[in-house]
Amino acid sequence: MRKIYFFFLLFCMQFLWAQFTENDIRFWVGTGSKKAYFVTDFNDNNTPESYAWGYRFDSNNLTMEDMINAIVTAEPKMAVDIPTGFLFSLTYNDHTPSTDDYWITWSGPGAENMTWNNGVGYTPLVDGNWYGVTYGSDDTVINTPPSVPVAAYSSQWYKSSQITNWIGTGSNKSLVVIDFGTDTTTGNANSFVFGIQYNGSINAEQALQLIQSQSSYFSFTEGNGQISNLSLNSFTGNTSGSESWKLYKGKDLSSWQQKADLSQIQLGNNDWLGLSFGQRRPFIPTEAIDATLGTSTVNKKVFNIYPNPASDFIQIDTTDSLKEVNIYSVTGQKVMTSQTARINIQSLHSGVYFVEIKTAKNSSIHKVVKK
Repeated sequence: MRKIYFFFLLFCMQFLWAQFTENDIRFWVGTGSKKAYFVTDFNDNNTPESYAWGYRFDSNNLTMEDMINAIVTAEPKMAVDIPTGFLFSLTYNDHTPSTDDYWITWSGPGAENMTWNNGVGYTPLVDGNWYGVTYGSDDTVINTPPSVPVAAYSSQWYKSSQITNWIGTGSNKSLVVIDFGTDTTTGNANSFVFGIQYNGSINAEQALQLIQSQSSYFSFTEGNGQISNLSLNSFTGNTSGSESWKLYKGKDLSSWQQKADLSQIQLGNNDWLGLSFGQRRPFIPTEAIDATLGTSTVNKKVFNIYPNPASDFIQIDTTDSLKEVNIYSVTGQKVMTSQTARINIQSLHSGVYFVEIKTAKNSSIHKVVKK
């Protein structure tokens, strides 16, 4: 019976893993022509419990430990302890396993067929391989590779200090990120953020009501703790069938935890509220309002960046007057600033970058791949 259960689990894992591939990874670390993939499953009560990162490299003598250390270096919200080549401790945001159990390490040529390995310090990195860790010592965890992950986000991709206008008054601040999903035509993320100020604490519904009271272009309706309709200028999300608003709470983009309804979300200083119309957790946003002028900055923008991918130059086409262009690495570090529409990117390493375009009227963020 136990063998039947084990093979049933493996069958289910292979079916589910087909839904997550290299193309789903958003947080890449390192540079080079080779790729490896890291999945960590904390096996806890948080949602999500499993995350995936990508790693680029060129060297022929790296180990799984080198990859994990590189990811930890790029993500301040992550910490690791690897004495003598074995993974002893791994923490990430709210995921803080005790030391009562232990970490089990995995690797293999595909996400769906990883097997036990000899430990992170003794497992070489192979181009195209997947690597994983799971926490726990019960039989189910031992026999089961990491569960299907979500794409890890960087805690550095957006910070409260980037907000230029705040709604409300008070000593406490929170961000409200509203994600309508990616426009399949333009590739824009269509994710927007409001900064709110208040005293004491505030619940999710009150946070949305505060925004609505001071932003005529924002409106929402809710019932039984669920968002039924939300609109921001021309962006609209109406709950219908399988399409619905998902609710999240976190401290930054890397720490979103999904919540069942609005009543579960109480905000304090530096807490973030996230709403996403679809399956994606709220992604890198653009500031949604200019509270001083009382006008919106989320009118649909016409920006074109080409070529993309690019190796030498990128060209920005826009009808607005360019004020500033900032280029950020996936870890949130600003690597280049320009005031021109044609930008030389030859000095950048290969990888994914985010281009922030600021004009006299608005700003927008776009993803660019450097070949």
